[in-house]
Parts: sequence; structure tokens; C-alpha cells
Amino acid sequence: MKRNSWILHLYQDAEHTDLIKVMEFATIKDCSYVLEIDSQVISNYFHGLIKPRGVLKYCVLYQSVPL
Repeated sequence: MKRNSWILHLYQDAEHTDLIKVMEFATIKDCSYVLEIDSQVISNYFHGLIKPRGVLKYCVLYQSVPL
């Protein structure tokens, strides 16, 4: 059974026009380790509870859904 994963698009600018890298993570904790941000901040950003700050201004985070 396939589990959900987290897809992170990293852009060069805040307008999200120039894609640098696409990364896939099993958990938000894995994503927080790479970005060096607390996992709670990433979760709050994903759920729209806080505005993007720091490196999150250059990121778009998706949760993949297995088919």
C-alpha cells in the first residue's frame, strides 16, 4: 500500500517563475530537516495558518494522494 508523500517545488524567485528543484519527502519532518525549519512552521504554512517566511517564500508544498 502506497502512502502519501510531500512534494516540494523550490523556485529561484518569490514569484515562482524559475523552478530550481523538485523534491519528494515521506514526512514533513524530513522536509523540515532539509530546509532547516521547524516541522510545525512547515505544517502551519501548508495549512495556510501563517504567511511564508524565509525560504518558504521560494517554495510550493503539495501532498500527493496515492491512486
